[in-house]
Amino acid sequence: MIPQHIFQVQFKLGKRATFFANDIIFFEGEINYTRIHFTMGKTRLISKTLSNVEERVNADCFLRINRKYLVNQKFISKIGRKSIVLLDGRILPISRRKRLNLT
Repeated sequence: MIPQHIFQVQFKLGKRATFFANDIIFFEGEINYTRIHFTMGKTRLISKTLSNVEERVNADCFLRINRKYLVNQKFISKIGRKSIVLLDGRILPISRRKRLNLT
């Protein structure tokens, strides 16, 4: 069996949650919070910055495409000049600096 990459988060009041990378499409930074977008259409807001999340996830699974998005490579359908297209049809912008690292 292939091991799944996991992402663990500690919430306030000591609660901890574990998410599988295969269930996360992308992370979206919202100032001092990060919204997790899941495959089942649900989202969850956590009180961690996107930079903090980026340090904690597996770099082989997720790509930072700009200052707002950290995307699971498994869900990328197409990489264009200025944006990426996800398997569900959503389009996310790529920064010029990050685009150089993707090509």
